[in-house]
Amino acid sequence: MEAEDTNLLAAAQRKLTEETGIPASVVTPAGHRPIHIDAHPIPANPAKEEPEHQQPDFRFLFHTSADVVELQSEEVTAAAWRDADTIADATLRTRVLRALR
Repeated sequence: MEAEDTNLLAAAQRKLTEETGIPASVVTPAGHRPIHIDAHPIPANPAKEEPEHQQPDFRFLFHTSADVVELQSEEVTAAAWRDADTIADATLRTRVLRALR
């Protein structure tokens, strides 16, 4: 989160725009709560002067028909539209499918 973020949803929408170039004006959140929360290890990054740490992810679902404009290469290595039933994480897949009903 950044100082200008008023809540987690606002932070997620800002990050979506920053990392994909998709303007906030063309996305609609599917809800106001995260559909999935995850924490995973991040290795140390000397270039950013970051030690190894745990990274919490609060995942929100957004609706849009927009295409990815430009990936922020420092943060995103790949982005793709895919069918929800192909999401590898079973919990995330179930929650996305439930939210889409």
